[in-house]
Amino acid sequence: MFTVFDIGPWVIEADTAETRKQYEKSWADPCDCGSCRNFSEAVNLLPAEKTRLFRQFGIRPAVCHDLGEHGKENGLHHYAGSYPIVGRLREGWPKFHIERAGDIRFSFSLASTTFFIPKGFPDPIIHLDFSLLLPWVLEEDAD
Repeated sequence: MFTVFDIGPWVIEADTAETRKQYEKSWADPCDCGSCRNFSEAVNLLPAEKTRLFRQFGIRPAVCHDLGEHGKENGLHHYAGSYPIVGRLREGWPKFHIERAGDIRFSFSLASTTFFIPKGFPDPIIHLDFSLLLPWVLEEDAD
């Protein structure tokens, strides 16, 4: 069942229950590097208000397969990535529009590739693109 969300310039129809069901599956992890493992651990330590945007769409924040670490800022690691959502954009899609939820920058986009979308993820698909800073929380040193 699709729910309508008005967020910034976007009107999004998302099937939160189906998206949540997809994130509950055991997906093959495309990367096991220290940066990706750190992201999964560190994002789980964020307070609920910082991950509310992800969770309202049924996303498990620690499960991100389209992820990159882009250096450090003020001692924190800069991560950017994208989460698939079962949904569609009804309105909006400014090419370079970015919103903020606290210190998380985000935007919505149409899926341009299926490489990082888990096999069997149902259509229609949009992406929640994000950028955030996280501490290094693993016992091993950062690469």
